[in-house]
Amino acid sequence: MVKHPEAKAILDEYIEGQGKRKTPERYTVMDIVLDMDGHHSADEICTMMPPKFPVSRATVYSTLSLLDEVGLVFSHQVQGKTLYEAAFGSQPHHHYICKGCGRIWDLVNKNVEEAAATCRTPRFKKMRCSVYIYGICNVCYARIYRLNKKLEKQRIENMTREEKRFARIDKELAESSMWLKGNKKEKGKRKTNNEK
Repeated sequence: MVKHPEAKAILDEYIEGQGKRKTPERYTVMDIVLDMDGHHSADEICTMMPPKFPVSRATVYSTLSLLDEVGLVFSHQVQGKTLYEAAFGSQPHHHYICKGCGRIWDLVNKNVEEAAATCRTPRFKKMRCSVYIYGICNVCYARIYRLNKKLEKQRIENMTREEKRFARIDKELAESSMWLKGNKKEKGKRKTNNEK
């Protein structure tokens, strides 16, 4: 029994137009993908298949490709992997992606949709707009910060006594330079105030 009759009708029409076979495996993959939350790889989707109804990995991959063509799922390329999410019945949204761990989050923002709608595209029919914002999540940022602190500590521990002395002098000179720049700005401000 297919859980999503409207999606089934769309898939049926497409399959008939392409001259492909309607198989229960395709409809099972479609139902699982349309019921899942989040973004999943084809291998993860393979593990979601019911144990009493085995579907081959090749069938899952080909069905996902078919569902992407029809527009029932969206595919996203993230760090060399393809992740899938349900498109049918979902509200328009965009994504932000961590370059550290590859995690992907949904971003719902009406401003992006409005900007895309008002963007002129002569002789071109817009079907969908997808925005990806790349950055570093808090977890990865904290991990990078701790790693940099650890590396800096190791670098200092491995320095010779003379290198440590020169590093300390270099730091003091940098602080003195910042102090002097601050004083020059203060003097410049006082001069302009006195001239008025």
